Amino acid sequence: MANHIEPKAEITIDLTPQEYKEASLLAERQGGYLHPLPLVVLVSAVLLFIGLRSLGWFEANYASMIVPLLLCFCCPLLLVVFFYALPSVLKSRAAVNYKTYKALMQTAVVKLYADDMVTEAPNLTLNDPYALMAVCIETPRLFVLIKDRDRMLVIPKRCIPAERSEEIIAFLRHVFTRRRKVMKSWIF
Repeated sequence: MANHIEPKAEITIDLTPQEYKEASLLAERQGGYLHPLPLVVLVSAVLLFIGLRSLGWFEANYASMIVPLLLCFCCPLLLVVFFYALPSVLKSRAAVNYKTYKALMQTAVVKLYADDMVTEAPNLTLNDPYALMAVCIETPRLFVLIKDRDRMLVIPKRCIPAERSEEIIAFLRHVFTRRRKVMKSWIF
């Protein structure tokens, strides 16, 4: 870009399929299908409590036990769907999307400027102002910058130049102070 001065940092992105899957799950957890995960845990605990509470333990009437047992069965069903089935589907979808990502973003270089970042790849150039990024998720291994539902930029911390890593990480934390979320894993 002609109007840019020297960038604060340049990061060459080499994203692995596992990192892309992790970033996709984080993005889904932030605002996608996995967003209601804490609510699902709460609802399943309430269903289990109501089912066990209303179960007639010493009654001989088996018909009155159907509804409480159904409520108790819904608890693990909800948990299996949201903790196993849905993440498995999202991981397989991320594996397919990774192929497209790899074709477009091979040897991508992210240049961090004071107000925006420029992603340069052989097939495209993206200019993203920090103010338009919805959220920045930081994990122990990644920075996931989410612009909207369909677009994210993943910066692995291992790709940050080692001699300036603390300075660059501090800069990213400062830029996304109000919109930065720190997550240890994709679940919570």
